[in-house]
Amino acid sequence: MKLIDFLALMNNDLKNEWTHLQFYLYHASTLSGPAQASYREFLTDAAKSEMQHVQSFLDQLLAAGYTESPAIAGHNFPVFSNLVDILTHAVSLEETVVANYVERLSQLEVVAHEAPITARYLTIFYEDQLRDSYEDAARMRRMLMTDLQQVLATARRPNPEKSWDR
Repeated sequence: MKLIDFLALMNNDLKNEWTHLQFYLYHASTLSGPAQASYREFLTDAAKSEMQHVQSFLDQLLAAGYTESPAIAGHNFPVFSNLVDILTHAVSLEETVVANYVERLSQLEVVAHEAPITARYLTIFYEDQLRDSYEDAARMRRMLMTDLQQVLATARRPNPEKSWDR
């Protein structure tokens, strides 16, 4: 694989990062319900983190000599109103890029034959991106498990206000 081919794949990764930014920002504003306040902050912080990823990808593409126009927007994404659906899809988004970044790290081994210094630098960059996305997915999986346990506990708890005898 040549560097120019790798950079085209990297531009696709940039497009995925734009998608994450837009997904988190959109859902931070549209989320409703009892968890809205605390999860709005979480999703807004996630959007801020993705904005840094977008800027980093743009910087790396241009520094590596990408001559095409870098992606300026992401893919379309589904819209959810339910927190569990939002987090579940967010985990899926992060898992997808984790798999992509693992593949990119393998591809960079081939690019190193043509551009060893750039390939080494991009390896470090992709390792950092991999770590961030892996940790984000793990954090949201834990949030989903905690929220589901709380929902189940609440559902099992009898409500004294709603008695069949009243």
